[in-house]
Amino acid sequence: MKRKSIRDKLLKNFALFSLIPVVLFCIVMLLYISANVQEKRKDEITTNLGNQAAQLDKLLQQAYQIGQTIAGDEVVNRELSRDFSDAQELHESEIKLNSLLLGTSGYFDEAIKIYIVGENGGVYKDSPYSLQEKDYKSQDWYKLIKEIKEPNWFELHSESFFVSTNETEFVSLAIPVTAEKTGRMLGSVMVEVAVSDILRNSKYQEERGELYLFYPDTQISIRDGQVKLYDDDRVTLICENGIAGHEEVVEAMPEVLEASRFLTYWKKDFPEKDFGTISKFITAYQQLHTNDWIIAYYMPQAAYYSLLITVLAVSVIVTILLIVISGYISYRVAGSITRPILSLKKSVEKVQEGNFEIAVTCESEDEIGELGSQFNVMVVEIRNLMERIQKEHERQRHYELLLLQAQINPHFLYNTLDSLMWLIRMNEQKDAENMLEALTRFFKTGLNNGREEVSLKYEISNVESYLTIQLMRYKKKLSFSIYLEDDIRNFVLPKLILQPLVENSIYHGIKGKEDGGKIRIDCRRENGRIVLMVEDSGLGMPKERCRKIQRQLSEGVVEESESYGLTNVNERLKLFYGAACRMKVESEEGAGTRVLIEIREERMHV
Repeated sequence: MKRKSIRDKLLKNFALFSLIPVVLFCIVMLLYISANVQEKRKDEITTNLGNQAAQLDKLLQQAYQIGQTIAGDEVVNRELSRDFSDAQELHESEIKLNSLLLGTSGYFDEAIKIYIVGENGGVYKDSPYSLQEKDYKSQDWYKLIKEIKEPNWFELHSESFFVSTNETEFVSLAIPVTAEKTGRMLGSVMVEVAVSDILRNSKYQEERGELYLFYPDTQISIRDGQVKLYDDDRVTLICENGIAGHEEVVEAMPEVLEASRFLTYWKKDFPEKDFGTISKFITAYQQLHTNDWIIAYYMPQAAYYSLLITVLAVSVIVTILLIVISGYISYRVAGSITRPILSLKKSVEKVQEGNFEIAVTCESEDEIGELGSQFNVMVVEIRNLMERIQKEHERQRHYELLLLQAQINPHFLYNTLDSLMWLIRMNEQKDAENMLEALTRFFKTGLNNGREEVSLKYEISNVESYLTIQLMRYKKKLSFSIYLEDDIRNFVLPKLILQPLVENSIYHGIKGKEDGGKIRIDCRRENGRIVLMVEDSGLGMPKERCRKIQRQLSEGVVEESESYGLTNVNERLKLFYGAACRMKVESEEGAGTRVLIEIREERMHV
């Protein structure tokens, strides 16, 4: 269980006795103001929506009457009944009906446009725009009218079926034209109504509301003066008694609108945040008399209660100022009590992190001051003990490394002397002299007058002497190349770092390979690091064994004798450079092994 500080307890008591009454007061004020604002806003919304619905209804009713008149016109019937023998007759027919339609266009709203499509191939219009080049009789709307043979309203669409215009919302009515005697379908009258101006009402945009147009197949039930919109589970979601606020609208709206056939205007999503999460909408609806469609309006309560929000904002600002002033005073009082305790607590945490240089400064002369003084004495004792342990540990590791180095040199010396003996027996005097000279250079650079640190060029010279000896021993089975960048030649590192890696490459990589191999040594600067690489083209090793060796290097343990030299070098590098150095082993079975040593440049002093 988490402990609570004294300061937290004091601040909690302040919140209980000060903050809660202030919040309750704000809530009461909010409810009081909302009761006066709601009725006025309700009347405004209902009136505005009624005007929008009446305007839209008037347009749709006018479109219906015009469409019926055109569909029953004798001239229209006669022209659609004709069979055109050539393009000239069709052109004359288009001129006649286009003139008829243009003559009637002055009697109705300019938002209404009339088009006629005939079974005989004629297409007629009252629009000044050019018709789109397409087969109108193959359009879905025409096929539907031909099938049902009765007037049909088509839902809102963003483009005209016939022409390209700047309008972006259309409602269309198609009425079949049939022969009076035979009942044969002669074509269809299409009345398109541009409703952009109605649906993009600027007042609604200012109030951040949304207009929706619901069609009869959106599972809308109209009963007892109520409108209910259902989802797939037949759960009532919105709209009661014409206008109301509903908590469930925001959560349910995306799924309901996606399941229903709807269009939203202004192409924007519902606002999710405005003075917190908006959880209610104000809803109003109006049914159209012409085709039983429903125009609905949704507005966030943040906009609905705009005056309320303004008053609330002022109240909240004043309340916050009072809370801040009282909180500051309480905080200062609590701080004067808890500050010495917090200081001691932080010091303890730093000691837990390994910082033993910390000391508590406590001016109080009470029990807390005495505790701080005793804490300082304890930290000094722990620091002295840690230093003694560390020195003892470093001394032990130093002796172990000296022992490892002593074990390596006699082994190499034995093999080299054995090779010298055979060269002398075989009267290879020149080779024997060269090997002896290389052996002398090797031990001279290795001893380095007792110093444990050498320059990189000195280390390369030592490795070159070692490889010269091994080249004479293994002759054609071994070759090597060495690259050292000039500007890092004088960087300092522990001696005998590269030689054990080269020895590993020979004995565990190249020696067992029938056709021998090559060793490549590369020393260069890359991205602020000095990179030392020893690479061979020997036997390599399986990936699992390579990962095991890498894990041993990370953990500082030796589980295999073949990893002895690698671990020796890795431990010496860690003692010398710490975390600024890392060793990485990469190998592919049958292709060879690469050992990389990366050292941060600033640690390799000249």
